[in-house]
Amino acid sequence: RRSAGRGAAAGPPSGAKGAAGGMRSAGGGAGGRQDFGFHGCGDHRQDLQQFVSKNCLDVRTQEALETLSEVEQKKVMGTDGGPNSFVLIDKVANPNAVVMSRLRTAQR
Repeated sequence: RRSAGRGAAAGPPSGAKGAAGGMRSAGGGAGGRQDFGFHGCGDHRQDLQQFVSKNCLDVRTQEALETLSEVEQKKVMGTDGGPNSFVLIDKVANPNAVVMSRLRTAQR
């Protein structure tokens, strides 16, 4: 029994290792590189509308975002080519909180 258990346990981890290793190199590396250098569609107002829409931002967050300069808005949205991600809805629990935090950082 122990031999079979070890054999069975040894099989999946080696398979999982290979799959995870592939995912790390493809997902982690490519994902990080995709976020950097994003400059939007070229129309800042359209980028702003899409950012609000795609991330389901509430009115309070949208209004706060609109008080920023265009340069600050681009930093918050990640369309300045920096590390911030444009799409938050699938990556964070509360996109409104993340955007508000980014707003405070951009205003410093």
